[in-house]
Amino acid sequence: MEEIGKALKVVFDKISDFFDIFDLSFFVSGFFTTSIILAWIKLRELPLSINFYETRSIIIIVLFCYINGLLSFALGRWIRMGILAYPANFIRQRKQKPKGFDERFEKILKAHGMDSDPEIQKYLSRSEHRGIWRLYVLLWAKLRDNEKYAKSLAFLRRYWVMAATYDGLSISIFIATLLVIEAKIGIIGNAMIIDLRLFITIVSLLIFLFMACIREANRFVEYQIEEVVASIVSNKESQGII
Repeated sequence: MEEIGKALKVVFDKISDFFDIFDLSFFVSGFFTTSIILAWIKLRELPLSINFYETRSIIIIVLFCYINGLLSFALGRWIRMGILAYPANFIRQRKQKPKGFDERFEKILKAHGMDSDPEIQKYLSRSEHRGIWRLYVLLWAKLRDNEKYAKSLAFLRRYWVMAATYDGLSISIFIATLLVIEAKIGIIGNAMIIDLRLFITIVSLLIFLFMACIREANRFVEYQIEEVVASIVSNKESQGII
């Protein structure tokens, strides 16, 4: 039975590795974005030569969903961590420094009393090389390379997936907002007759959902940083944290 258990573990690990390559979190926003675009195309009665009953078409749609998911994630994270986090820097097109993350990470380190550790101090003092970011990467490497952090790593992966999902969904909702506005104004085709109050309600709801996704993505990133530090603190060895 032990050998069977080990063999099954290897099989499940291989399956897990396969799905890690095609991160399923991208399919959530990708499917949503693709569905919104297809619904808008049908609503606008634009030509679309896709047979949803053909295997080739299904494969194309799945691939399109994945690509849309990747693009939605990239744009969502860029907007959340770039434009919305540092709007003045973006407008002036200056080089942005991710102070938000640095301040947040350092605050959590201090809350757990890790900032007083000599090894940690070495990284924090390397401001010219952004040592605080290198420290965060190092802590992730420590979690990844040690089996005793396996449960913590599972939590961290969940937090990362949820943050990525919300980043992608924010773009899906943003695209939906643009397409609703287009349908009302009629940029591509004739303007559709939509009650003004209903239009304002829908757009307001979509904007609220967009901001909610941004907020949730930030919240899961916060959890992720907290979990990294807490895991190291709770399992630190007697000779030091690092």
